[in-house]
Amino acid sequence: MEPGEIYMADLGETTRHPVIIVSREELNRGDRLVVVLCTSQKVAIRSTLRHCVPFQAGQFGFTKDCVAQCENIFLVAKDSLDAKPIGMLNDIALRDVVKAIGHVIDSDCEPN
Repeated sequence: MEPGEIYMADLGETTRHPVIIVSREELNRGDRLVVVLCTSQKVAIRSTLRHCVPFQAGQFGFTKDCVAQCENIFLVAKDSLDAKPIGMLNDIALRDVVKAIGHVIDSDCEPN
């Protein structure tokens, strides 16, 4: 698993939900957990917020317009994710996500 990969996840909600891997590749080699951030379809409300990154349906495997909620970062068990990713952010989109995470933690973050 690599940073920027997008998986459908069972988050205990009624429907499976797209999440974006944000943990470092070497940390993802473990057998149990990964760090992800959640996405939301509340695009009109959240797309203008500095801690959210908007995506359009068809981009990176997303089937609906959504935003990456960069304040909503958590650990999930790998077995709650589908076996294969639905997509992958490109370098620019991943950079935008990392910068939005930096806004949340009041840091000038840049991906490696």
